[in-house]
Amino acid sequence: MNEPRFARLQQSLEQGFTLTPKAVFQEAWQRIQGAKMPILLATVGVVGCWLLLNQLLVTVSGEGEEASWNLSLLGLLISMIMAPMSGGLDMMGVHRSVDRPIRPNQIFDYFRYLLPLALASMIMGIISSLFLPLGQSLGLPPMLSMLPTLILSVALMFTFPLILEKGLSPIQAITTSLRLFARQWLVLLSIHLMMMLLFMGAVLTFGIGLVWVAPLYIVVKGILYREACGVEGMPDSPQAASSNTLSNTPKDRFDA
Repeated sequence: MNEPRFARLQQSLEQGFTLTPKAVFQEAWQRIQGAKMPILLATVGVVGCWLLLNQLLVTVSGEGEEASWNLSLLGLLISMIMAPMSGGLDMMGVHRSVDRPIRPNQIFDYFRYLLPLALASMIMGIISSLFLPLGQSLGLPPMLSMLPTLILSVALMFTFPLILEKGLSPIQAITTSLRLFARQWLVLLSIHLMMMLLFMGAVLTFGIGLVWVAPLYIVVKGILYREACGVEGMPDSPQAASSNTLSNTPKDRFDA
């Protein structure tokens, strides 16, 4: 990691990095202006493909105990197949965070990385699946049993962009994401808790609020990645540069 494109990432791993939730949300709110439609279309595409594959899963899963095992196995397979599209959604947030153009069909750009992304998805799925049975065996309530899995999902949030943007291997990306999470775990969890509350509020508006909340979440993740890992070709002071760019650049600069 001695190349210039790894400078910010190396600094974050060695010295830590600073995140201010209020500043992250304020910048993300500015950046979704003019970009909601492409992000929403991409999100609908990912969710639609996921629902279609899950419907096929239910059809071929069978019945009884065998069905439960088949569902778990096929669920992991679906996550692996969907990994390039999920990674594409993450990269839309990263690109938006550094003023790069985005487009709805960007989610299909990363299938050439299917092998490393699917491998990373499989490893993350296996790791995550260990906590729920462990909690149940200890007699913990279902919500408490799921808590480690939810925390782990936040800790692994940088994995796909690290593979796609930094070219790391699946194992390197997973371990690097965990190390970054350890540096700012409280702030990252706080930001995701705020997003969870926003999603709950959006659902209460009969889903209308998702028009703003879903793109906001994608862009928030992109900003978090930029601040923790850096993005190749970005300015040395991304927050200052992005503020100037947003204030001086018309919305139609971005694909919408």
